[in-house]
Amino acid sequence: MNSYSRYSDILNKFLEKRCRVLINANQKGGVGKTTSSTGESAVATLPNPEFDRKGCFIDWDKQANATSLLGKTFDVDFPKTVFQCIQDNDLESGIVELTPNLHMIAGGSDIVELEEFLEFTYPHTNKDKTSKEYWETKTLRTFHFSKLLETIKDRYDYIWIDVGPSTDIKVDNAMVCADYFIITQETKTYSFEGSIDIINVYLQTLIDDFGDKFKGEVLGLLPFLLQPKRSLHEKIIRDTKDTFGPNFTFNAIVTNSTRLEEYPDTGFLVTDYHDRKIFALFADIFCEIEERIKLFEHFGDIPEDYLYTPKYLNGNKLTEYSRKLDLSSFERKE
Repeated sequence: MNSYSRYSDILNKFLEKRCRVLINANQKGGVGKTTSSTGESAVATLPNPEFDRKGCFIDWDKQANATSLLGKTFDVDFPKTVFQCIQDNDLESGIVELTPNLHMIAGGSDIVELEEFLEFTYPHTNKDKTSKEYWETKTLRTFHFSKLLETIKDRYDYIWIDVGPSTDIKVDNAMVCADYFIITQETKTYSFEGSIDIINVYLQTLIDDFGDKFKGEVLGLLPFLLQPKRSLHEKIIRDTKDTFGPNFTFNAIVTNSTRLEEYPDTGFLVTDYHDRKIFALFADIFCEIEERIKLFEHFGDIPEDYLYTPKYLNGNKLTEYSRKLDLSSFERKE
């Protein structure tokens, strides 16, 4: 009996209707966070009955790579950055409809100004780090965006926040919004070490500082194999499973391809079989995310014997389900 059969009663249930905030995280840059976040949101909001989620993508990275990618995909301009929305205390004015199901708030380099904005908005009356006043001010600064995000959450099933690799008050403001983290890990030694660090150090620090106010949970680790396959990659996957447990590692592995390399220049574009394979891969990743959420919300953790069974990509081959994906939003109109 496979794990789906064992947990089919839970996995076939609908998720409780509420918005869940997802962040693909790692403390190292260039490991696939933006690729994963944009791919997940693109698939989750497809009009197919098995998806059809309402989603909002918020670009929190100062490099704004997701803004560039999705802007090119849908040929749109963005009226405001997320930082400008924060300054105006109005997220609604920055929302752009990419598709009926997928909306976006753009990122920009001006997010670096958030720290100064928070210091001005919530000045310290007592800089003694052991004082009650200090921690009250730090909490107000850290949860400023989380409070603003509540004003739009009832419109969506999922919100993705694409964060940069730093760990400061700017990133803290995004991280404390998350219900769930997917740790994206390039199969390299430094990325593996970054995965350990973000879980055991950074997230633990947020728990220590803010207790129950920090609600984020780690759903699992998503491997990214961005360079030619070598024995080191296999070792890191084994080390990951030994360190965190086999159930902690996503079944899918995102492998590099010419198409993935081209998308930053062209936007997501479906022209042939190779593009459909990438969407099929992210369809399985999103389905596994939802399965993990269901299990987590039922058991409080991911069962040790859980293993996702791929539905859209069988090895390297498309299945009948993947061939039925409605990708018309990503087919470039002449």
